[in-house]
Amino acid sequence: MKRMNKWIAGLVCLSLLFASCKKEDNQSDVVSKKLLTARRGANPGIYDGEGRFVILRGVNLNTLGDYWQANPSVPATAPYNPDHFRIMASYGFNCVRLLFHWSKLEPEPGKINQTYINEIRTAIEDAAKHGIYIMLDLHQDAYGKYIATPRDAVCERPNNGWDGAPEWATFTDGQSTCQTEGRESPPAVFHSWQNLWDNKNGIQDNLVNAWLALVEQTAAYENVVGYDLINEPSLGYSSLADQQAKISNFYKKLIKGIRATEQKVGAPQHIIFFEPTVTFSGGPLPTVPGADFTDDKNIVFAPHNYFEVITQGLLTIEQGFDLYAGISKTYQSTMLIGEWGVFGDPATDVAKLKRFSAAEDKYLVGNTWWQWCQAPGDPHGISWDGTRYGATSMHLMEVAADGSYTGKMNDIYLKPLGRARPVAVHGKPLKLECDPDTGIMTFKGRASGKGISEFWIPDFFGSPTVSGSNITVKEIQPVEGGFRAFVEVNGEYQVDVTY
Repeated sequence: MKRMNKWIAGLVCLSLLFASCKKEDNQSDVVSKKLLTARRGANPGIYDGEGRFVILRGVNLNTLGDYWQANPSVPATAPYNPDHFRIMASYGFNCVRLLFHWSKLEPEPGKINQTYINEIRTAIEDAAKHGIYIMLDLHQDAYGKYIATPRDAVCERPNNGWDGAPEWATFTDGQSTCQTEGRESPPAVFHSWQNLWDNKNGIQDNLVNAWLALVEQTAAYENVVGYDLINEPSLGYSSLADQQAKISNFYKKLIKGIRATEQKVGAPQHIIFFEPTVTFSGGPLPTVPGADFTDDKNIVFAPHNYFEVITQGLLTIEQGFDLYAGISKTYQSTMLIGEWGVFGDPATDVAKLKRFSAAEDKYLVGNTWWQWCQAPGDPHGISWDGTRYGATSMHLMEVAADGSYTGKMNDIYLKPLGRARPVAVHGKPLKLECDPDTGIMTFKGRASGKGISEFWIPDFFGSPTVSGSNITVKEIQPVEGGFRAFVEVNGEYQVDVTY
């Protein structure tokens, strides 16, 4: 999550460098109606095995994460609970960005933690029981949890430890861990990144191989929607052009390895989700992979949108969507917002959430909200010395300082997040509008023949009425938290939800 102010100006400029490179439209082989694939080209998007356009909406989940802990008595994560997938589904969520960490996957060089992979597989299987897709996210923040500022350091702005790389793969070159501008700014952080991109002692090869070990044991799952290659990577200190080439080459190498591993185990291809970098040399200048960094067809651009929340004074929420939509076109791909959220007083911040929701509907894209639950001992919420933290922490589900769940839910945010939407669209989606305050939804599409479009409708406002033009409502199925509407559509059609 979480990014340094003013970095996006560089991304605006850099994105213009890669605005060529035409990609042909193609869809990977589909072996199941449940399996999702991405298309590039004239009609970019995520599609199911019936060729329907799919919108993924969900949350990030970090309960399997491996974070720096400032205070041994205040857990950095809440406990994993399989019943949470049921609760997520009751709000209409159909996707979870499941965080995992290299430090726990490969705690020693070349030694893969099979117990950890089993925990990840269990979560995938638990999610499948409730119709939830899993995006596996190699997560990191500020490189890893082994770059915390020591307690005896003389430092005006000490840095928390965070999450990501194992200690054996953390080469700081003896640089300072003190911040100058946010958590990515300590020289120890960007020197560690430089050593990863330079493959010092083969650590980048280790990272790729650890990823592939996980892919090998998860590729057979139909509800694994895909792989987020690395969360919010930073760049080192060599030239920007060199760093841009190195992140592109890393992505290319990892994608090639993933495809070879899927083929090795006889599994279908899964979607590759890729992100821009967030800093260069610890400063607020990001970059994006070149438009031709891969010829793989099954990819999705997955940036994070924290404008007006963390990144202040540069772009509005809506302008952020415009920017990312433009960059995704350079790849001839669709986009999915891998992280977004508001973190202040729900009573006032919900206004920003509703604006984000309207922009998201306008662009007909999905997201995974940051995040489902956050423990008070998470590095985002605890002080460097471990003495200051909240008695509770509320994202969507509240967690107490001892790591237990209080049972409280953030209904102010969950109501707009769980608003009505199409889940799978027959034909071409044209327009989506949903008012989270009234529940009224209007969706327009175009189909060349008859087919079924499926909709999620929450029960916040009672029992819905589904109507429109060139449609036949086949079934409105009650489910926990709402309804599933199955609507036969044809030609230029419109679906309206009212109460």
